[in-house]
Amino acid sequence: MKKRVFSGLGMLLIVAVMGIFALSGLSLAAEFSADMILKQRGETFTGKVYVKGDKIRQEFFQGGRKQVVIVRGDKGVIWSLMPEERMYMEMSNREGSPNDPNIGQRIGNMADKKYLGKEKVNGYMCDRYQYIYHDRSMGTVIQWFSKKLSYPIKSEHKALSSYTFTEYKNIQEKSIADSLFEIPAGYAKMSMPGMR
Repeated sequence: MKKRVFSGLGMLLIVAVMGIFALSGLSLAAEFSADMILKQRGETFTGKVYVKGDKIRQEFFQGGRKQVVIVRGDKGVIWSLMPEERMYMEMSNREGSPNDPNIGQRIGNMADKKYLGKEKVNGYMCDRYQYIYHDRSMGTVIQWFSKKLSYPIKSEHKALSSYTFTEYKNIQEKSIADSLFEIPAGYAKMSMPGMR
């Protein structure tokens, strides 16, 4: 169970970091679903992503088990669901909430932003941005941001000891049910020592 929880926490960290940049725009994202490709630590994971404004749900399989991560910008939390155990963990994500009036300042305090030009990705014209962390050990993030979706549909994070690549394909702009961004009934909350 410890290994499973640790791997889930690694995914949570990725989502938390990317959530800060994903929710850093002035407008909320459109509603859409997409196929998701995630590359990390030499492994490739595939899954689905659902986006509705400041709410994000990612579903993927890791080690043969389904993992679900829900980012609730409106509540300032990230939930990691473990469907087989009917359990979930909760982490604070206040930095990624668009309701935080200091979000622009927080990102400015963490990284320098540089515009890299335009590029079409999976049918959407995107603006490319590079974020260079002040703490060089945290590396850089390149983001392909779709103005139409108000959301990054491709991102690459390079750091001294890690590499993460995310891309959304087969994007479908459609209405997404609010229930996808809630913890299902019957799930028990678990906590890890030392985590807030």
